[in-house]
Amino acid sequence: MLEEGKDSELSLDELKAELSLLRKQVKELEQDKDDLETLLEMTTEHSDTVEEELHGKAEAAVRESERRLRMIIEATPVAVVVTELSSSIIVFANAIAGPLAVGSSSEQIVGQKMTNFYVNPAERAALVTLLGKEGQVDHHEVEFIRKDGLKFWVDISMRYVEFDEKPCILAAWNDISHLKALNKAASRFVPQEYLSFLNKDSLTDIHLGDHVTDEMTVMFSDLRSFTTISENMTPQQNFDFVNAYLGRVSPMVRKNGGFIVKYLGDGIMAIFPGDADSGVQAGIDKLNQANIYNAERVEQNRLPIEVGIGVNTGHMMVGMVGEAGRMQGDAFSDDVNLTSRVEGLTKYYGISFIITAATKNALVDCSKYNIRFLDKVRVKGKQNTLTLYEVYDADLPQARALKKASHRCYELAMKHFYAQEFSQAQLILLDVLKENPKDKVAWRHLMKVTECIENGVNENWTGITIMTSK
Repeated sequence: MLEEGKDSELSLDELKAELSLLRKQVKELEQDKDDLETLLEMTTEHSDTVEEELHGKAEAAVRESERRLRMIIEATPVAVVVTELSSSIIVFANAIAGPLAVGSSSEQIVGQKMTNFYVNPAERAALVTLLGKEGQVDHHEVEFIRKDGLKFWVDISMRYVEFDEKPCILAAWNDISHLKALNKAASRFVPQEYLSFLNKDSLTDIHLGDHVTDEMTVMFSDLRSFTTISENMTPQQNFDFVNAYLGRVSPMVRKNGGFIVKYLGDGIMAIFPGDADSGVQAGIDKLNQANIYNAERVEQNRLPIEVGIGVNTGHMMVGMVGEAGRMQGDAFSDDVNLTSRVEGLTKYYGISFIITAATKNALVDCSKYNIRFLDKVRVKGKQNTLTLYEVYDADLPQARALKKASHRCYELAMKHFYAQEFSQAQLILLDVLKENPKDKVAWRHLMKVTECIENGVNENWTGITIMTSK
């Protein structure tokens, strides 16, 4: 080839030689072009073959995956169905799912909507929404209904799957109806509120010694007139009577956020972990229920019942006691023991409901209730003095109105009494009893005031009532 910087004039032989070289190079380029075209054609043909081969393998893999999925579903020892994501129509169900859903073969539920088997179809929509958010649903309890109307509870889990080349939902469930029934039966012995209080999910999580220590309100109540009423009853009538009473008053504990630790024959021991107001309101509600029950008994010519309630607030331990083979709930502390004594004092004073100063001081607003000072007491075996109050919200309307009308005069009489101004206290108490001669507390204080006037008091007198028996 010609090179720059050299003479452009060449001889004829040199030109021929240069032309021959160029022709050779053109032939080589043409051959290279033919080779490239052949290679490109071969590559394209091979690519199409590979693509077809890969597509075929993919389809075979999908078919094999679905075959294996069907086999796994059939072999699964729980009910499993596959539903279309968009329509919720069942496209596949294993042999167990059919009998659980319709009481017949699985073929009968294929083609139906899964929502048809929910007692509340909205629960299905909620589960699908949860599945979309979290990618899975595990162990949710829902209620199903069969075509024959039988309802049953299931524990259901859900996942997304591809089935027949469509987005679907795989749902698997266990029938837990028997377990629900057992738990419901067990809750009558250990209430769910008690489990929650101990931070336990189920009875199987409870162990001997599990407990909670905190400031709580405790209530003791007792059917004071039981012996008189039951003495002419048969054993069956006694049980029917006690259960009729407990069936009316016990729900008032749950209604006010408490739970019954245990029954004491015809008595009840209950705990209110929240606040003192819950315990006081529960006591009022229980007595109101007793009033309704008494109205029914009077209509049937039966004796009315009398109920005593004591409520106290303080630190206590509540938990499980007993031994490995037999345990029950209980509460321990000096405050618990005092509450039992306080309940017993309702009989002494002839009233229905006593609370301690600790409970009164713990109330959010004690002016919401009808509360009056009762007495300063030292119970047997204790050195500390208890200041007690009567709650008379549940007294019958006439008695409640009379106590409310004389409330200020009564409180003034008690101030004179503790100031050792006994004559003034006596005069005021006489006025109170003139208006309300059935006020048993006023009568008891009048007797104490009169005794002090007649016998005098020593220099160490405190006015505290000393209880010589439990």
